[in-house]
Amino acid sequence: MTHRFAPIERFLARGLTVTALGASILFTATTGALAQHDAHGGTPEAAWSCAMTGTPVAAGHEDMGMEMDMADVEFDQLYIDMMLPHHGSIIALAEAALPELTDPRLQEMAANIIEAQTAENAQLTEWRTEWYGSGEPVMTDASMEHMLEAMPVGTMEEMMREMDAAYQVATFCAADNPDLAFIDQTIPHHQMAIDASEVAVEEAVHPELAALAEDVIVAQQAEIELLNDIRAEMDVAATPAS
Repeated sequence: MTHRFAPIERFLARGLTVTALGASILFTATTGALAQHDAHGGTPEAAWSCAMTGTPVAAGHEDMGMEMDMADVEFDQLYIDMMLPHHGSIIALAEAALPELTDPRLQEMAANIIEAQTAENAQLTEWRTEWYGSGEPVMTDASMEHMLEAMPVGTMEEMMREMDAAYQVATFCAADNPDLAFIDQTIPHHQMAIDASEVAVEEAVHPELAALAEDVIVAQQAEIELLNDIRAEMDVAATPAS
């Protein structure tokens, strides 16, 4: 069974620009990687894989003037608008990683991430449509700055990197050790989701969104703990016997 999503490049194609403030940058895949993605149809039906990626590079995108009055934006909209591409990027990573991973526990986790976070994205999109009139997240300089003010999860560059599906996949596919790369990328990615969700539990206007945020915290914290355990095992195995 496969699960698909709309990666962040699709948001750009729809006019939902993701841009950096000041010296911040948005990470994207190489032109060749995106061309291969288009060759798969350029639709949510095309799965991510290492066959369609290049080297992760830094690239800027011009803002298309879709600024809005952020003073009127509810916290719940900010949380949803962050989590949709954030979930999307880890789904992309898990899709690309699944056939490359060797540890059965990591394979199971990748499959669970695809299933669980695809379902959460569907729910978030449904709520956004119901509450705010559209299922499309608003990704502008102003909205992303406001996200960081409401949910201090890191720097603008860090947030954009974790939200960029193409960068996550390209970084994974360029690594020598798939299991280690998956662990080292998933832990900080999950931690950012946990940090944002801890704020959402306290600030969400809609109780159902707060409940989803609690589920995110519980599930992703458990996965972080397992990832740390597996990584510790790998470190021991790599240590030469004295």
